[in-house]
Amino acid sequence: GRDAGVRPQDLVGAIASEAGVRGKQIGAIQISDRFSLVDVDEAIAERVVDAMRHAKIRGKRVTVK
Repeated sequence: GRDAGVRPQDLVGAIASEAGVRGKQIGAIQISDRFSLVDVDEAIAERVVDAMRHAKIRGKRVTVK
């Protein structure tokens, strides 16, 4: 979230590189103080969640649901 200094481009970059999806496949991004929400197509959602479980954003591990 915002408290960790996360920016939309951080999320798009991490998802694109870790899950192997194109930026165009990533929808709306909402960044709150302690968490962020990212819209992805249902067809790739599980792949994104699995890939992001092992990812770091801005040097920090992320919790993905």
